[in-house]
Amino acid sequence: MTMIGALVCGTLVMVALVHAGWAFGMHWPARDETALVRTVIGAPRMTKMPGTGLTLAVAAMIAVAGMCALWLGGVLVLPLPGWMKTVTGSVLALVFAARGVATYLAALTDAGSLRDRVEPFATLDRSLYAPLCLLLSMGFVVLTVSS
Repeated sequence: MTMIGALVCGTLVMVALVHAGWAFGMHWPARDETALVRTVIGAPRMTKMPGTGLTLAVAAMIAVAGMCALWLGGVLVLPLPGWMKTVTGSVLALVFAARGVATYLAALTDAGSLRDRVEPFATLDRSLYAPLCLLLSMGFVVLTVSS
């Protein structure tokens, strides 16, 4: 489980670092802010990235989820009762599953705001972002069941 915890953590820390970069004005993987919004948010009328504080808060939450993967994998030891591991892992598995499944449900239903995302976000969401969230969810399921 150490390997799965480290893999999930490493993935989430990289995602958190990218979010932190965006908070401070980095445009990767796009050429400018408008293209970045179209690539990573996809909201039709949005042209500016969310503020620094909000983006850093998201980065911090993603990083904390990564640290939780280390805890569930037995790499990190916290003096907390076992039931907290189960609850934490279950909640994180559900959060990532919900994010991943929402993409595909929006395509099948009339969930307007999700269905109306612009390109290239819409394609990247179906082919990269949602599958990654589903894989992370599976990682948290495995870590939770085994802990």
